Amino acid sequence: MPRPAIDFLTFRMDVVNDQAKQMASAIYEDACDVNLRELRVLRLAHRRPGITQGEVSSEARLEKTLVSKLVTALARRELLVRQIGTEDARWVQLHLTAKGREIVKQCDRLGRKMEKSLLSVLSSEEVEVFEACLAKLAVQVESGFDVLPRKLSR
Repeated sequence: MPRPAIDFLTFRMDVVNDQAKQMASAIYEDACDVNLRELRVLRLAHRRPGITQGEVSSEARLEKTLVSKLVTALARRELLVRQIGTEDARWVQLHLTAKGREIVKQCDRLGRKMEKSLLSVLSSEEVEVFEACLAKLAVQVESGFDVLPRKLSR
C-alpha cells in the first residue's frame, strides 16, 4: 500500500480514525437510532450519572454548544433527563432513562464487536504492543513534547 501524500503520523491516524468513526456511526444509527456523538453523551451519562454538560463537553471533546444541542435532542427522545444541580443550580446534571441505558448496553455490545473486527488483522502480540504504544503516545501528547519554538529564527 503506497504511503499517502501527507505522511505525518498524526494525519494517517486521523484518516483511519475518521473512516472508523464514520462506519461505526452508520452502524449505531442503523441498529440503535443514535449517532456516534449522541452515543458519546449517553455513554458518559451512563458511566457517571449526574455528569454536567460542561463535563461531557470536556470529556467527549465536543464543543459546549454541540453538547447542548445533543442533550436537548436526547432529552426530547426520552433517552436522558436533565436535572438542576443539587449542589449548584447553575449546573444541569444528566441522567439516563431506562431506554437510554438499554441503548448504551446494546451499542457497547456492538462497539466491542466492531473493535474486535478492526483489531482482527493484528495478532494478539501486535494488539498488546499497539496498546502499549498508544498509551505511551497519549502520555507524551498530554505532557507536551519537545518541538521547535513557535517562531523560527531566521
